[in-house]
Amino acid sequence: MATEGRAAKTHTKLEKVVAPALEKVIKSSSWGKHRKLVQEAKSAIDKLSGSDLEAAASAFESPLYGDNGLCYSAANAELILQPLIGACETQAPRVVEPALDCLQKLIAHGHLRGDMDSLTPDNKLLLEVMEGVCKCYDMAEEGIELLVMKTLLSAVTSTSLRVHGDSLLKAVRTCYNIYLGSKSPVNQTTAKASLTQMIVIVFQRMEADSSTVAVQPIVVADLMEPAERSNTDTNVTQFVQGFITKVVQDIEGVISPAPVLKTMKSMRYDGAFDTATSADSSNSNDILGATDKDMLDAKYWELNMYKSVLDQNRKGGELADAEMDKEGDADVQINNKLRRDAFLVFRALCKLSMKNAPQEGLADPFAIRGKIVALELLKIMLENAGTVFRTSDRFLGAIKQYLCLSLLKNSASSMMNIFQLSCSIFMSLVSRFRAGLKAEIGVFFPMIVLRVLENVAHPNFSQKTIVLRFLEKLCVDPQILVDIFVNYDCDVDSSNIFERMVNGLLKTAQGVPNGAETSLNPVQDAALKLAAIKCLVGVLRSMGNWLNRQLRLTDSSPYIKSNDVEDTTSEAGDAISASALPPAPASETGEESGEKVDDKHGDKNGDVSSTSEGRPAEETSEAAIFEQRRAYKLEVQEGISLFNKKPRKGIEFLINSHKVGETPEEVAKFLRNGTGLDKAMIGDYLGEKEDFSLKVMHAYVDSFNFQGMEFDESIRAFLSGFRLPGEAQKIDRIMEKFAERFTKCNPRAFSSADTAYVLAYSVILLNTDAHSPMVKVKMSKAEFFRNNRGIDDGRDIPEDFMSGLYDRIVSNEIKMKADALAPSKQQPANLNRILGLDAILNIVVRKPREDSKVMETSDDVIRHMQEQFKAKAGKSESVYYAASDVELLRPMVDVTWAPMLVAFSVPLDKSEDEVVTFQCLEGFRHAVHITAVLCMRTQRDAFLTSLAKFTSLHSAADIKQKNIDAIKAIISIADEDGNYLQDAWEHILTCVSRFEHLHLIGEGAPPDATFFAAPQNEGDRRHSVKGPVLPVLRRKTQGKLQYAAAAARRGSYDSAGVGGGSAGVVTTEQMNNLVSNLNMLEQIGSFEVNKIFTRSQRLNSEAIVDFVKALCKVSMEELRSPSDPRVFSLTKIVEISHFNMTRIRLVWSKMWSVLADYFVTVGCSDNLSVAMYAMDSLRQLAMKFLDRDELANFNFQNEFMKPFVIVMRKSSSVEIRELIIRCVSQMVFARVGNVKSGWKIMFMVFTTAATDEHKSIVLLAFETIEKIVREYFPYITETETTTFTDCVNCLIAFTNSRFNKDVSLNAIAFLRFCALKLAEGELGAAARSKSGRSLASPEDKDSLTFTDKDDHLYFWFPLLAGLSELTFDPRPDIRKSALEVLFDTLRFHGDKFSAGLWEKVFDSVLFPIFDYVRRATDAAHNGETEKEQAELEMDAWLYETCTLALQLVVDLFVKFYPVVNPLLGRVLSLLTGFIKRPHQSLAAIGVAAFVRLMSNGGTLFSDEKWEEVLKGLHEAALETLPDLAHLVSVAQEEQSNHMVRNSVSSRAESQDGHEPTVEMHNLIQDVKCRTAVQLLLVQAMTEMYNSHGAQLSAGNTMQLLDTLHTVAVHAHKVNGDHALRQQLQELRLMPDPPLLRLESEAYQAYLAMLQHLPMDKPSLAKDVEVETRLVELCEEVLRLYISISTSTDESIQKPRWVVPLGSARRRELVSRAPLVVATLQAVSGLKDASFEQYLVRFFPLLAELISCEHGSGEVQLALSDMFSNWIGPILLQA
Repeated sequence: MATEGRAAKTHTKLEKVVAPALEKVIKSSSWGKHRKLVQEAKSAIDKLSGSDLEAAASAFESPLYGDNGLCYSAANAELILQPLIGACETQAPRVVEPALDCLQKLIAHGHLRGDMDSLTPDNKLLLEVMEGVCKCYDMAEEGIELLVMKTLLSAVTSTSLRVHGDSLLKAVRTCYNIYLGSKSPVNQTTAKASLTQMIVIVFQRMEADSSTVAVQPIVVADLMEPAERSNTDTNVTQFVQGFITKVVQDIEGVISPAPVLKTMKSMRYDGAFDTATSADSSNSNDILGATDKDMLDAKYWELNMYKSVLDQNRKGGELADAEMDKEGDADVQINNKLRRDAFLVFRALCKLSMKNAPQEGLADPFAIRGKIVALELLKIMLENAGTVFRTSDRFLGAIKQYLCLSLLKNSASSMMNIFQLSCSIFMSLVSRFRAGLKAEIGVFFPMIVLRVLENVAHPNFSQKTIVLRFLEKLCVDPQILVDIFVNYDCDVDSSNIFERMVNGLLKTAQGVPNGAETSLNPVQDAALKLAAIKCLVGVLRSMGNWLNRQLRLTDSSPYIKSNDVEDTTSEAGDAISASALPPAPASETGEESGEKVDDKHGDKNGDVSSTSEGRPAEETSEAAIFEQRRAYKLEVQEGISLFNKKPRKGIEFLINSHKVGETPEEVAKFLRNGTGLDKAMIGDYLGEKEDFSLKVMHAYVDSFNFQGMEFDESIRAFLSGFRLPGEAQKIDRIMEKFAERFTKCNPRAFSSADTAYVLAYSVILLNTDAHSPMVKVKMSKAEFFRNNRGIDDGRDIPEDFMSGLYDRIVSNEIKMKADALAPSKQQPANLNRILGLDAILNIVVRKPREDSKVMETSDDVIRHMQEQFKAKAGKSESVYYAASDVELLRPMVDVTWAPMLVAFSVPLDKSEDEVVTFQCLEGFRHAVHITAVLCMRTQRDAFLTSLAKFTSLHSAADIKQKNIDAIKAIISIADEDGNYLQDAWEHILTCVSRFEHLHLIGEGAPPDATFFAAPQNEGDRRHSVKGPVLPVLRRKTQGKLQYAAAAARRGSYDSAGVGGGSAGVVTTEQMNNLVSNLNMLEQIGSFEVNKIFTRSQRLNSEAIVDFVKALCKVSMEELRSPSDPRVFSLTKIVEISHFNMTRIRLVWSKMWSVLADYFVTVGCSDNLSVAMYAMDSLRQLAMKFLDRDELANFNFQNEFMKPFVIVMRKSSSVEIRELIIRCVSQMVFARVGNVKSGWKIMFMVFTTAATDEHKSIVLLAFETIEKIVREYFPYITETETTTFTDCVNCLIAFTNSRFNKDVSLNAIAFLRFCALKLAEGELGAAARSKSGRSLASPEDKDSLTFTDKDDHLYFWFPLLAGLSELTFDPRPDIRKSALEVLFDTLRFHGDKFSAGLWEKVFDSVLFPIFDYVRRATDAAHNGETEKEQAELEMDAWLYETCTLALQLVVDLFVKFYPVVNPLLGRVLSLLTGFIKRPHQSLAAIGVAAFVRLMSNGGTLFSDEKWEEVLKGLHEAALETLPDLAHLVSVAQEEQSNHMVRNSVSSRAESQDGHEPTVEMHNLIQDVKCRTAVQLLLVQAMTEMYNSHGAQLSAGNTMQLLDTLHTVAVHAHKVNGDHALRQQLQELRLMPDPPLLRLESEAYQAYLAMLQHLPMDKPSLAKDVEVETRLVELCEEVLRLYISISTSTDESIQKPRWVVPLGSARRRELVSRAPLVVATLQAVSGLKDASFEQYLVRFFPLLAELISCEHGSGEVQLALSDMFSNWIGPILLQA
């Protein structure tokens, strides 16, 4: 039951569609004509209305299905469909209409299903349906035409009914024919839209490899050209759009609710397509092979290419077409039906696009329309092509075979719309298929584009406009131009397409040269110029965008405006980015990998976005490889061009540069195969008689093989490669060799080579005679025979041979002139030759005259093209490269920059047209962007300086609107490319500076000079300070315009500078111009200019440094003018420093190194106002900078403050120095916590100030230092303890101040404070106290020890050494204070010093105090009399300081003896050094200090130390012994010299005696000084023995005795030398005896010591026999005394009277008396036994003493005492 119900329901649904239609058919049919049809219709209705429609026995029996997917039996299907098919064939509109409508509904509702394809014959019924529908269009009924299209479109769109192969082509052809044949515009538009929709569906399905892919209706309006769109009624468009949309959506509606449609049968074709089967791959090869054969078969082309599209009998035409298509289809056995469909449709459209009317003169509008629509459909197809179409070998092959041929035929069309479509198609090929069509594009680009572009004087205006528009669109995809450059300009076998394109655009942009004839009117010329400039800008924009994309500079490509982006997506489609493509389904990728695994030049667009960074290492040198290839190519071209002028030089050049081999064979091969060689020059070279050229000619001729060729054919082939030279001898040599070669290849042709030689000449003569227009009477055959009689060794050549030769030459000229047809005037000579396209271009471009010839040539052209494509594809360079290395842009820029510069500069200079100037400025912007990013400095500067000149800011009176735009361009360049400008910033900032200057004048503000220029005299001063200036522009009175005048003067860009005006008189006109121009400047707001500075924060770390350098340079220029300095850039420097302060320290320090130098230079400027302004600016910056915290051990603050010090040291201006002190003081007090490493600089500034010549500066600086040390000492060493030293050095500098004693004393007091802090370990206190550690903890302080490690020395030494040096200060207070602080410091803190540190302190701090003293005394005693007075005065201070210092050193030594005892030797050598000085006071100081050392420290010394002390003393005693003998000898020598000199002088003079000389004086002084020192030493020794004698060891005691004895003995010896004394008396040099006191005192001390010894050291006394020594000494003393008191002058022999002792003698005795008394007492003091023992020796002496004459009574008293107390008792005992 259920089944029946379902059947009934179905029956009603199908019936609803079919029954009404059949009833209409019956109604409309004429019973006579259509009886059979009516019967069939009735039976069908009956069948439908009855419920007995049987279902099919098997699943796919028939194409007819019910609603529920039930398949009807074949018989039922035929029964129902047949009347509908029959109705269609009736050709009666009323009958056909319901049938068609019904069929359309059946298809749309999915009642008809299956494959409609001639390859599946089981669906014959469906084929009949298609046949029937297609026939209906012949009726030329508008309504029927619409129904036919509706049905066909439904069939193609349907997913249940799959139309393939023939049926698809039928559908396409029917729509095409309706488009051509319909009289209704609506139907034509509908037909075109339906065709488009069908093609879109076919190709979408092919790409997706699925019949069920979703289909979107097309947008009809987009199909129309703008002109067409405006002419067409909008209603038409709306109707067509509704038609298409309804059909497509009806189908869609059926698909979605019934997914069951995917039956087994449909799966068979829609499933993934597997190409792995061997059958298929072999199959595809066969197809391509077959189609290639087709291509080369000329007859095939003859049959099919020139057949008219439409005859009068359209049907007949269609049948012929169908035959042709079927014939072709046999080859296309492609297993994947969807691909086969796409291939067939594509091929059909290509063929339709090539059809022409038999005669072009009578252009058939049908043919033209057919061609145009085919081209339009091809264009749509290519623009929407997907991956499979673009990369599959099969489709690329189809493009090469069919589409390229179509382009070749259509690109030369004189009809603009055909040419335009050809261009669009070619553009699609370039932008989307270039990877697979390298050779083809290489040929077509010059032919279609460059040919038109390079024709400047007589172009076809419309064609050229189209080409320029095409190029502009081409530039939208950045990858295309780079790929063109890499694949053609860097390929030896290709034309320089990119270079020629740019140069062609340049020529077009320059327009027709002056004076040249032209076919253009001025308006057209201007339009072409502008379009060319736009293209050049497009080229640059494209390069810039590619650069940005490769380097990922997306943010810095500001030039892609929104409309560009839209173009990009629509025009270039997915060539722009492979990421936009949907991922290919598995089936596609599978097929591709099977077909073309190693697709080297497949669609590489997918790789485009990968930059060079991400590429593997081996590919990074891509740019280098292409640069080498380009260099190679350019060198070859240079060689060829040289060859075409001077062949021999050209060949030499090519051989030397290794472009051609050295052997004659290789050169000959080059001459035969080389492109671009001038044939006449080849002939010239081959005819040379020079040895190498001859060999080359022989090799050239030998490279031909004439075997089996006719004689004229051989000559033709031989002469095709060169042109015979004009010189007879040259021709002779060449023909002689040709004859030899021909005979060698054809030995049986003639008896000898002579025959061939003569005949060759004869043939050339005949050729000239027959074809030269100059020869009026032509040579007959008989004459030709007669001329050549007997040339074959006396015999005639056979007549039939000669006759054939004559006929062939007369009918077919041997062309010997090279390039006869080349339109050489219009095109560069090498352009077509290099391409090998001469013939093609001449044929394509020439106007056809004789149809037959054109046809014939066309075939030749096509053959030639095919050969050329094949030849190119065979070369290795046919590999396509997708560029990705940014460096490739360098050679591109090299090619383009010069033409671009010319192309933009000239119009910008001359044109006033805003559009033109806007384009030129855009060009400049892009050019600067590219060259700057690529660091191409020369090129960048060329563009930028040109642009800067165009701002006209250097000549303000000439400013126009375009100059204002140039300023804006400069500003935007700065904004967008700032990171890459490097030193080119200077040009930009110069412009900004000049702009600002003019802007100020415009606002009427007084210029900077008002404040910063120093007026020269009173008049100037009054003139320059004229109240506030009112705005210049409002009231133009003479006074107010004073500042503008300078700006109005014209100057050159370079000479104008950035200061104020230049010299020259200003005219009123200029003044007026300037005023209006200044108004124009207001278009650019100051904020725009300031953006350059505010955005400097965005610059990267290298760029900001370049920016700062440039700004400093410009600022220096501004400030250089003495009369008119400007501070604009200086203020900007402060601003940008502020903006960029947050940068990382590394970058900031690079910036600052530039800025610091700048501030120093400006700070030392002669212009005081400017210098002060700069210093104040620096202070502001420093204050801001000090706000930033600095970590320990960093040096940034220090670096930052350096300019202050340098200016402080260099500046000669007091005001500046004072300003710096104030600035630094303010900074310190305001930011004391942040100064950190900057303290170093602060102290350097104050140290410099301390030595300043101006008191105010010194006092100001000290005031600050005082406050710093007193209040902020912990901060000084907070982060860097080393600054302590800087502080100390600074204070020491102040102690030397000569202005104010208080400053010096205070500084010394602060040094004491510093020492205290140092000793307490408070360096870095602020830092540590923050961490909360107690500073004053006693254990810390006790444990602190300073050693001689570098860091401790580093702190203590400057302090101590500074104080030490102050001890030389000439001011006593200072000296005293310094000594006090120095020694107090050492005394108080010395306990923390290690032995090592003490050693350094003594060596480097204390001992040097006395160096000065010692040096001074040496000088004083070397006879510098002039200075003596000053030095003596100074000595007074020195001795005082020196005495104190020595004492303090000794005390210090004694105080810290336990630590410093190893230094005893050095202290002694210091003291003995003093003692040894030839200067009495110093020696006395030394001895006093020595004594002080002994008395204070003697108890601490060990025996070894005592030994050291006594040795030193002994040495000192020996070295200070007075040398009287030397004194006498010098005196005598001097006296004798004096007498010789004065022998001539008067006696009176000589009697006066003479003054002793300086040397003599010094010697006397020396002796006296030494005597005094010896006395002091004797006292010191006595004192030493008295104090420490008890603790001296025996050896040391003996050492002391010996020293004393030595002194005494020496004095005794001198005093006892009578001769010496006599001489001294005569010379009146010394008292007599000279050393009496010394001798007495020394002996006395010696005696006392000997006396004490036995009591102090009895054992020692016994050991050294002290008693014996004592006795001997006493004996000697007494003897000497007696001898002196009794002796008389020996010269008085007989005294007449007794002479009493002379006063001198008496004085001597008085002096000696104490010694004698002491001696007598010593003798008395001997022990009784000893006394008695020695009495015998002494008694005679004592007796004599009694009889002596004495100087005083002391001796007698002592004698008396001795006799009574000692001798008397002994005698009595005896």
